[in-house]
Amino acid sequence: MSKLVARLVEPGAETDALMRLRYEVYVEEFGMTAEGDHDARQLRDEWDDHAHNYALFDGDEIVGSLRAMVISELPNPNELMAKFELRPAIEKFGAEGIVTTGRFILSPRHRLGTGIFRLMQEVFRDAVGRGVRVNYGDCSPHLLPFYEQMGYRRYTAGYNDTAYGFKLPIMMVLRDRDYLKTARSPLLRLVDESADDPEARGWFTQNYPLYVSPPTASFMAEDTFLEFLADRIAGDPAHHMTLLTGLEPQEQQKFLGSATTLRVNPGDRIVGRGERDNTLYAVMSGIAEVANPGEGPPLAVFGSGDTFGEIGFLAGVPRTADVIARTHGEILVLSGEFLEKFLRQEPVIASKILLNLSRELAGRLAEMNVRDQPGN
Repeated sequence: MSKLVARLVEPGAETDALMRLRYEVYVEEFGMTAEGDHDARQLRDEWDDHAHNYALFDGDEIVGSLRAMVISELPNPNELMAKFELRPAIEKFGAEGIVTTGRFILSPRHRLGTGIFRLMQEVFRDAVGRGVRVNYGDCSPHLLPFYEQMGYRRYTAGYNDTAYGFKLPIMMVLRDRDYLKTARSPLLRLVDESADDPEARGWFTQNYPLYVSPPTASFMAEDTFLEFLADRIAGDPAHHMTLLTGLEPQEQQKFLGSATTLRVNPGDRIVGRGERDNTLYAVMSGIAEVANPGEGPPLAVFGSGDTFGEIGFLAGVPRTADVIARTHGEILVLSGEFLEKFLRQEPVIASKILLNLSRELAGRLAEMNVRDQPGN
């Protein structure tokens, strides 16, 4: 088996191969965009002429992509400045101290391996070496647990991208050793090789006080997340949320060990039709709807306590419909990768969770059958 290597791509054939991988994933596999050079089967844009494009190599084959753009190297960064609200960081650190990352993908057979960390570590190491202080990006809700583990934090509200769905802006203070240690980030050892950055850490705290401590179980002391959840929903989570029915407090705590929460606004597309992920969601507050692709009322309405995303989690199939927030609210997000591991390791608790999911799905199916009957 070839050793995986992450590095900058060379102009010419390597760059063309990288753009083909992007096309295969974004256009052909996920159908996220109709853009691209369809004859050459490549996906590139105007930013690539000024970007640092990294690839993950399996032998001579490119199997991963990650793009980094230093703001000072872009001829017209105004679009990115507005998208990521970069002005405070530029005023503090200068455009040369800011990088944005994106186009982060892997080929299907490498998505469960260590290649994803190799790519991130290579970009991280190079950025620190160039004096970059802060990294900005965005992610879909189902990837938020992964990015938070890497050391990213939210700092503002999400937005709907016309091509790629609902996105959460995230940032990382690259040499914030304290926070990377709290996150147990695999990038921490790279920070240990360089100087800590208390100035940038203090800047984040001052500018984004609401986001200093993520509402995520893995960042809280034991039992604290359950208390946080009970406070947010004003009651016992096991009585309020169908997913947790029948679980003892200690079982809830174990099950929610990697959970995070997400604030949504009216119109936010929490789940996109065709997306491939196995994340599970539960409504803590507010209302979300399963959008009807045709005319007519929504296919389903989720209120406080309801779960959605079960089909993607249980069956591993692409999302069958958009789920859109209709009010302000909060959503509990449970990583599919964590859940699969948890269900294997905790069979007793798993049986209760699966029973709850089955009951909720059966009840939803019964409602649909009644609604579809003549005269209803």
